[in-house]
Amino acid sequence: MRRIRLAPVVAALAVAGACGPDASGDDQPAGPDEPDAPDASETTVELDVTLDAELGTGSPSGTAYPPEAQGLVAEYTVTNNTEGPVLVAERRPDVATVDVGIPLPDTAESTWVYAGDDGTVRVTKEMFPVAGDGTNGQAYTVPARRLASGESMTARAFALTPLRRIVAHPDAFDVPGPSELPADATQWRFCVQVAPDPGTRDEPAIFDYTPDRQLLCSDAASLPSGALADR
Repeated sequence: MRRIRLAPVVAALAVAGACGPDASGDDQPAGPDEPDAPDASETTVELDVTLDAELGTGSPSGTAYPPEAQGLVAEYTVTNNTEGPVLVAERRPDVATVDVGIPLPDTAESTWVYAGDDGTVRVTKEMFPVAGDGTNGQAYTVPARRLASGESMTARAFALTPLRRIVAHPDAFDVPGPSELPADATQWRFCVQVAPDPGTRDEPAIFDYTPDRQLLCSDAASLPSGALADR
């Protein structure tokens, strides 16, 4: 795998309260049979979480992809320097996606791929906000890792090349960016979603209504030659 070492990225998040909009801009209600988010309206929580990523190219782990599969690879470490626990998204959520003409294996390395506001390609593990008023009665989750204060986790992310825009179906979710990847993109970033841990579930997960979700992104790295071909 060809690697580019990137400096750690630090995110600081002030939590204004569980009743306010989340980091994605939507105020999401709790789904059915799920506990309400705790009332944090009178507290302030600061997240001090670092993302240390090595971006490069390589093969996916496991056997879900053909043996010849190649793509973008992020090997990364997330460290929680906050006094309290945080949740870190572990993969792409298992939700309906836009058809891209090829199978999309569901693995621990699965990611979304879309255009960032800065013209780079983003490869991410995150839960998108639900479209509309979010009252369709369905609760969506992404598996998460709970990190105690001072704890770190290491993981890997993969995006098959040639790159395709891979996002959740827009009928159900508010998806970011334009409908196509930028043809002139020369760089990419890896991003992973984190959130304060409300402590309401034994099995950690980030819901579409989890408040104060934050997307941690690496510095940009160069796209390899041909990464955007045949989109």
